[in-house]
Amino acid sequence: GGFNCVLGGDIPRGSGMSSSAAVEGGLAFALNEIFNCGLEKKEQALLCQRAEHNFPAVQCGIMDQYANMFGKKDQVILLDCKNITHEYFPLKIDGYKIILINSKVHHSLAAGEYNVRRQQCETGLAFLKANMNISSFRDIQSWEELIAFKNSMDETVYNRCLFVVQEIKRTQHAAIFLKENNLIEFGQLMYGSHEGLSKLYEVSCKELDFLADFAKQNENVIGSRMMGGGFGGCTINIVKEDSVDDFIEKITAAYQKEFSVNAEAYSVASSNGVEKLL
Repeated sequence: GGFNCVLGGDIPRGSGMSSSAAVEGGLAFALNEIFNCGLEKKEQALLCQRAEHNFPAVQCGIMDQYANMFGKKDQVILLDCKNITHEYFPLKIDGYKIILINSKVHHSLAAGEYNVRRQQCETGLAFLKANMNISSFRDIQSWEELIAFKNSMDETVYNRCLFVVQEIKRTQHAAIFLKENNLIEFGQLMYGSHEGLSKLYEVSCKELDFLADFAKQNENVIGSRMMGGGFGGCTINIVKEDSVDDFIEKITAAYQKEFSVNAEAYSVASSNGVEKLL
């Protein structure tokens, strides 16, 4: 049968805030409800990912779609992309706020750079499988294990693989720090992640680097990194609650001076994922 659909939202275009995954997830969930399809949320997330692969031809992972389906207020998801399973960890940020700074640089993942990165990782993994007893990047216990192969691999491919291995470890440590309510160390991982995304994975840009570096110099910001697929969009920052206004004023003024662009700031919070309202 047919259906009537109205879409609305206040997420800026090209800001790296997963608006495409939100549209996919919302529509898939609604159609599943309307037509009693009986699809589990995981099946819906995988269908949404397939839509990205087949229509805009972005070979994305499953994270954004999964988060839209399984999000929980005051929780974060540790997602196992190999087995498509997850765990929840507490997000206790009392005394802090999550602030996004929009660089106003519009990213375009469909331009192909995202797919290039994925291909480079697949090339590197194939080489490492042939030379190490592994089936995936997660089987590499430490990034130091890669050093032996540095001169045997293309430099760019090596850097991509190095980033992935390091990011896996950061993610695992992040879950531990959240469980321990150690936001300070969690924030340090955010800085490390941005450094890797910028220097090794090369999906940042000068504007995002400026914003992350500026935040790092502010003692009231405990973590900052780019978010989304890269090449533009927002940085995500954990800022002391009583310093939010001062942080926004200073970072937007500095950004305006550097790039002659008025960056926008958004205060955001965790919430439940897609759900039936009526």
